[in-house]
Amino acid sequence: MIADLRDEELINQPRPPVVRTTDNEGSRIEEAESITFPSGGGKSFIMGADDVFECVLGLGDLADLTVMNDSDYSYDLPPNKDAFRKMWNPKYTLRSHFDGVRAIAFHPTEPVLVTASEDHTLKLWNLQKTVTAKKSASLDVEPVYTFRAHIGPVLSLVITSNGEHCFSGGIDSSIQWWNMPSPNVDPYDTYDPSTLVGTLNGHTDAVWGLSYSSIKKRLLSCSADGTVRLWNPPEKSPCLSTFKGDKEHSIPTSVDFVCDPAHAVASFNTGSIFIYDLETSQPVIGLSSQVDSGSALTNHINKVVSHPTLPITVTAHEDRQIKFFDNKTGKIIHQMVAHLDAVTSLAVDPNGIYLMSGSHDCSIRLWNLDTKTCVQEITAHRKKLDESIFDVAFHPSKAYIASAGADALAKVFV
Repeated sequence: MIADLRDEELINQPRPPVVRTTDNEGSRIEEAESITFPSGGGKSFIMGADDVFECVLGLGDLADLTVMNDSDYSYDLPPNKDAFRKMWNPKYTLRSHFDGVRAIAFHPTEPVLVTASEDHTLKLWNLQKTVTAKKSASLDVEPVYTFRAHIGPVLSLVITSNGEHCFSGGIDSSIQWWNMPSPNVDPYDTYDPSTLVGTLNGHTDAVWGLSYSSIKKRLLSCSADGTVRLWNPPEKSPCLSTFKGDKEHSIPTSVDFVCDPAHAVASFNTGSIFIYDLETSQPVIGLSSQVDSGSALTNHINKVVSHPTLPITVTAHEDRQIKFFDNKTGKIIHQMVAHLDAVTSLAVDPNGIYLMSGSHDCSIRLWNLDTKTCVQEITAHRKKLDESIFDVAFHPSKAYIASAGADALAKVFV
């Protein structure tokens, strides 16, 4: 979706075709059409001088919806302009879970990922160990290890920056701390009890979100019990502080560390967003957004993420919107109707150039963060009980992206 385009600046040169990739039962459809686009308002840091946009998706009904852009934000972006300059195509299908896959996370350096599912388990996958799919051109991947400790669905997951540990949060209110097995482990080896390092107890209800700081070596969690907790897992008393919600803030839905390691951001089901000081456990600033007093569901925030290098927070909303905030002023920078259904998940690529969003409309969308335009749409998961995509992720160091769905599948694109 393109916001703030100026008709008088239309470029009358043919542009590359729109690409729409569909991966249902292995079928792939490509549609091409010639489109002309206005020149971008921001720097053309991905495309060449003659290709301001490589491609923009036809968004159907979204084209008629308006967006609000109160102010522009100056992006100081990385110099490696060719990073991730590609179209993503489905390659791996991860089949083994028996229920929806709620969370997905990549190993920092290896072609390895972990999934967390409503079937009470987590699974470790090595993308170098594949089998040819029977009905598809893609490759099926089988798990090399299954983590079992949760009593109930596993809702959240994070892998540490060195790849040695991972943490998972469940509906059972526990956070399990795991040693990461070798990606070359034999799936039929005997059970190794040392894989489970321990359990972080403190929450009294479902753990909806986890985030790990590689700088602070701290874990952040949010729960349906109304609290956000900061942990130092190796300590005897690992819970360092508790950020308690109140009637105004209500229930936290997602957390993330911001680029300033002394602060973290939390979103709430009422539409509130607060940045907290990790030392004092007090809110530093609230990120202001239009909150509809008539509908709690409309205000619900499903995911909050921070830009890796800039003081910018991005939120995914139940009302189909994605919003961008300035952490310094607390003001909204930009907001847009980004999907045809609730936006459930967000991820920013390691270079801070692209944003990826997932939605219950079954689509993954890639957005140019500078121009706020959609550069690719991928449909990869089927709906189950009106839910589709639960999580999306970029690999920290390799050209992989992944999605996790209610259809019990995880998919990896290259």
